[in-house]
Amino acid sequence: MTAKVTYLPGVVPVEDEGITATSWHGEPEDANYGRNDERTEPAMSEGEREAFLENIVVRALARKSLSEWEVTNLLAANGVDQSEFEQFLDRYRANRYVDDYDLAETLVESLQRRKGYGRSQIRHELSARHIAPEIISVALAVLSEDDELRKATELAEKRAPTLARLDAATAERRLTSFLMRKGYPSSVVRTAVAAALKPQPRAVPFR
Repeated sequence: MTAKVTYLPGVVPVEDEGITATSWHGEPEDANYGRNDERTEPAMSEGEREAFLENIVVRALARKSLSEWEVTNLLAANGVDQSEFEQFLDRYRANRYVDDYDLAETLVESLQRRKGYGRSQIRHELSARHIAPEIISVALAVLSEDDELRKATELAEKRAPTLARLDAATAERRLTSFLMRKGYPSSVVRTAVAAALKPQPRAVPFR
């Protein structure tokens, strides 16, 4: 009769063609133990590493503009230490790969024109991309109250026909909520809603 064997904690039996052996869970203390050093790829030189990382950034920029914070996230995902971020950013700024001022100006224009956002929503969008508050303020300075009122009124007038079946109070409430979500201040919203829901004069039939 074969005696029962009790294994130490962390040791499991390994069956190999009828021979019972034991192995430890996990890696040996030396992480390179048992590996074929001849097959290890040589490390990149500093110049090769910089070119490799720059290529990654340029390819990402071909898809969309990136803020400096987004670039550092991309670098971190590719093994760059936080202490190295500034030296890479200096190089990318010099090459005009990144420019948070230009990016903020572009975003303000596109978010206001294409999505109809007001100041507060635009500020939120730029803050989410970690653009510095002072840069956001400079970029938003190009938007005047008249610009916001004109855009809000345009949006409200376009939206108003879809609310025609509702009573006046409900239509006003929904249109107000719509513009508030777009980031317009209450004073602009009230004026735009009043203009959009203003009763239109009936056409007088020609006799």
